[in-house]
Amino acid sequence: MHLLLPMLLLLALRMDPKKVVLLAPVAVLPDFDALFGLHRALGHSFIPILVLPLALLAYSKYRRPEWMLSATLVLFYLVSHVVLDLGGVAFLWPIVKEQFYFDPTITFTADGGFDLSFHLEYGMRELADMGTTSFLSETGFALILLVVVAAAVFREEAAKGVRAVADAVLSALRRLRG
Repeated sequence: MHLLLPMLLLLALRMDPKKVVLLAPVAVLPDFDALFGLHRALGHSFIPILVLPLALLAYSKYRRPEWMLSATLVLFYLVSHVVLDLGGVAFLWPIVKEQFYFDPTITFTADGGFDLSFHLEYGMRELADMGTTSFLSETGFALILLVVVAAAVFREEAAKGVRAVADAVLSALRRLRG
C-alpha cells in the first residue's frame, strides 16, 4: 500500500515515470524503524518525514535546481506513508512519546433496509510496542491481486508499461555506473 498507492497517484498525475518509479522505494523507508523497536515512532516522526526532506528541497532550490522534482517526490512519498499509517503514528517523537491516531469507519448495512453510518475516533494513546510489522497486509495483497487482474485484462498496455519501466530502470543504472 505504501509503495503502490502513492506511485499510482503520481503516475496518474502524469509525473515523470522514471523518477516516480525509481524513487518509489522511499515510501517504505519509515517502516525500517521496526528494526530498532520503535515502529511508527523513529521513522514516522517529523524529523525524517518533514525536516530532512524540506532541507533537501531548500538545498535543491538554491544549489541544485535539477533536483527539485526528485526532492518533491521524496517528500511526497514520506508524507504519504505517514498519512496511510494514521491509525497510530508518533509524529512528534521524541518530544511527545504518544501516538496520534485517526480512525474513521464507514459502515454500510443492507439488513432490513439500507443504512450508511460514519464514525470517527481520534486522539492520543500510548506508543504501542510494535517490534514487527507486516510489509504485505491483506489489503496490500488484494491491491496486488487487482493489479495482476488488470494487467491480464489490459495485457498489451501492461506489457508496454513494464517495458517502459524496465527501460527507465536500466537507463538509470547505466547513468549511475558511468
